[in-house]
Amino acid sequence: MKDYSVSDARKDLPSLIDKSKREPIVINRHGKPEAVIINIRQYEEFLDAVEELEDIAMAEEALRDSGPNIPWEKVKKDLGL
Repeated sequence: MKDYSVSDARKDLPSLIDKSKREPIVINRHGKPEAVIINIRQYEEFLDAVEELEDIAMAEEALRDSGPNIPWEKVKKDLGL
C-alpha cells in the first residue's frame, strides 16, 4: 500500500483513483492513517464478505438456540407450500 498525505491526495486525486485499481491507497492526516482508497470491485468484495460473515454468525446463533423447533413439514403446511 502506498501512503499519501491529505494535501498530496487532494492535489492528485484522479491519479490516486487510477492507482487504487492496482493497490489500496492510504491517506494520512498529521502522519496518521485516516482513510483508504480502494477500487469499487474490491469494495464490493469486502461488502459481500461482511454479509457472508453476518449470515454465518446468525446461523450459528440459531443453531445454539435451545428453544422449540418447528418441523419443516409443519412450516410448509402452515405456509400452504
